[in-house]
Amino acid sequence: MPTLSMRWHMAEPCNQCGRCCLHMRRYMVIERSIGESQHFCYFTLTKERFFARIGGDDLVRFRDRESMSRYPDSCPFLRPLENEGFCCTIYSSRPEHCRRFFCA
Repeated sequence: MPTLSMRWHMAEPCNQCGRCCLHMRRYMVIERSIGESQHFCYFTLTKERFFARIGGDDLVRFRDRESMSRYPDSCPFLRPLENEGFCCTIYSSRPEHCRRFFCA
């Protein structure tokens, strides 16, 4: 498996490989939900609290929790794409740590 690294000076667009999120369940905590599309979250690595919003096709993907049964340690917002790769269902409202992540 390729090495993952954090580079705080450089952020790249997501290539939808999912490697950054496949082991993040223990760090990404949904503290409270308002319906199924809005969530108050806590990212334990950085102690960041943030509000996550899910909409459109991402909400349809998020509803399919069974699709991630093969990845029990993944971020609760990660979902597989139809063909290949993964989708962050909160990409536009993801926490700062995720925004700055660079997969090397």
